[in-house]
Amino acid sequence: MANLQNGINAWVFLNEDEPPKTSYTSSDSCYQSLITSKVYDSATFLGIAFFEVVPAGQGSTIQIGNGSHPGGLTNQDYLNFVLRDAREVNPAIKFLATMVYSGSNTLAAIFSGGGDPQTQASNFANNLVSYLKNNGMNGLDIDWEGDVSEQLTQAQFKILFSTIRSVFDQQPVKYYLSFTPAWPTSTIDYPTVNSAFDFVSPQFYDGTSLSTFLDAGISPAVIGYGAQFEPGNAAPNASAQQVWNVVSEGFSSAGTQYNYQDIFMWRLNSGNFQFEQAQFMILGQLGNPPASNAFDDTAIVAAAGNPNLTKMTIRSGDVLNAIQSVNTGTGPYNTGTQGTETGIFTLLQHGGNSGGAQVINIPLNDPIVSISGYTGPWYGWQCVLQLTLTGKSGTTYGPFGSMAGSTARNPFVQTAPAGQSVVGFSGSTVTVPLAGGSQTAIIASLNAVFA
Repeated sequence: MANLQNGINAWVFLNEDEPPKTSYTSSDSCYQSLITSKVYDSATFLGIAFFEVVPAGQGSTIQIGNGSHPGGLTNQDYLNFVLRDAREVNPAIKFLATMVYSGSNTLAAIFSGGGDPQTQASNFANNLVSYLKNNGMNGLDIDWEGDVSEQLTQAQFKILFSTIRSVFDQQPVKYYLSFTPAWPTSTIDYPTVNSAFDFVSPQFYDGTSLSTFLDAGISPAVIGYGAQFEPGNAAPNASAQQVWNVVSEGFSSAGTQYNYQDIFMWRLNSGNFQFEQAQFMILGQLGNPPASNAFDDTAIVAAAGNPNLTKMTIRSGDVLNAIQSVNTGTGPYNTGTQGTETGIFTLLQHGGNSGGAQVINIPLNDPIVSISGYTGPWYGWQCVLQLTLTGKSGTTYGPFGSMAGSTARNPFVQTAPAGQSVVGFSGSTVTVPLAGGSQTAIIASLNAVFA
């Protein structure tokens, strides 16, 4: 498994409201979904976009860019809300101020108007720390493309980020520098990247390869992975599993194997926000598997808009060994990465790899409306002995599990309320021994998630 030293991270772009005409406080807004579905729990760092360089009493500092929202709310209001609400969901989350990459207020503005570059950089770094401290933020993220990548010279790059690193390191708490380039440029001072930045997350979704960044001079020891789940993307940025398959393998450079240092995802609030948020949460579970034997799909499928189950892989033998669900979203905010496709959500497998696997396909127009079966002891372990799924039309799938070896059988039935269907599962697993001394997990308890 990859050692993601700096975690799984995402951006939020405060200028945009989704669905259109909603505001931050609207119950169906992309921002409220981040709270109610606890999407923030999956993030180590949250990059908040976009901050601008503005004049200060001495030198320059940062502020969130302008933006207007329904109800007279501003980007500053949204910033305050996000800082408050994300930390309430996830007290350990860290906030990065993501700098704007275009226009006249990029980092290049620090050096406008003449003057001594070192003094300008020092003034900015000190003002930056004051801003971060006063606003409860944890560092600076540099979106490297567009105007800033052309206008900031290599010498200014070295002075600015070396100075910020030095001032950050003088503080009693840790402040972070993150670099997220779309492509290498001649204006980057690569030794400074490798010494000043805590992690570098190239925007691989823009098409530039890992080898291009490494060949340009970025150290493989600081490289992370930039991901995106917006329409128009293809493999390996079409699902959480695709991204994780790449990241978990790591990469080789000059004969040495390296781990990616983080995953940074653009973004949690586009017009495809349900797909993005759910994929981000799945990615979080892939990178940080639940430590307990309990599982619960509720939050992920809620973030996805509670799409129908359309496929399940069920492993069984004597008992129910494992389940894995695939949901298909048909709403406007989970269209998948190919634009015209529906959003496909492959949830994590619950249980182990013993037993035989069967794949069932479930029509969108005939959703699962009930689950039934038996629980009981099996060679001393309490578990789900057998499972049957029933569609709205009466079509059944199963039973899965022969119940051989059970000493008692307790029937159960769970039926969806009118107008709802099964969209996921919660429950628990238990670890049991296998012949030959190995172990596996089987399903100990199971409940349907209805929506």
